[in-house]
Amino acid sequence: MVGAGKGVIRSMLIDKRHKSEVIPVDYAINGLVVIPYEYCTRPKPQEVPVYNITCADRRKVAWGDVIELSKKIGYQYPMETGLWYPDGCITTNRWLHQINVILFHWLPAYFIDFILLLLGQKRFMVRVQRRVQVGLNVLQFFTMRAWVFKSPNYEALWKNLCEKDKLIFNMNMDTVENIELYILSCIQGGRLYLMKESPDSLPKARRQLKM
Repeated sequence: MVGAGKGVIRSMLIDKRHKSEVIPVDYAINGLVVIPYEYCTRPKPQEVPVYNITCADRRKVAWGDVIELSKKIGYQYPMETGLWYPDGCITTNRWLHQINVILFHWLPAYFIDFILLLLGQKRFMVRVQRRVQVGLNVLQFFTMRAWVFKSPNYEALWKNLCEKDKLIFNMNMDTVENIELYILSCIQGGRLYLMKESPDSLPKARRQLKM
């Protein structure tokens, strides 16, 4: 979301029909805390238990819906000094994707670094794009395939917690999330904590987006 919001990511391989496998990081961390506690305080099982820390099927949202909401909210909460609009090409066609990557990822990166070289400034865009491509290659392995992760052991952890611990280690998969509110939190958090852009900078960022 941050890469697309900055205009650095302009193309990605995603099959919009598949469900997104996304879980709030708080749930994952709480799960990692509760699993060893559960293992040490219960009778030892005969087989090693497997916990898939994953989103419950009833909470999964199609990638297409996630993308459309992200674009909508990305325009409402733009990043500062973006290279391009918070938009891009989402496709399952690998040839089209490779052409877009050359035209809209690598060429702008080399051009910007060339300008920085002429100005005597430190070059960074090609290095950023190399990191982006590594990240996308990992992510696209998941966004182009349908996945089914069963997680009854993980869901059972929540039911075994006492009420006091439930308040501290929230990992309740039975709640119905407001996906739009969740994506809004992601984008606002990305601006503030990853890009170090204060909410006070939003009017400036919106003016830059208009220009």
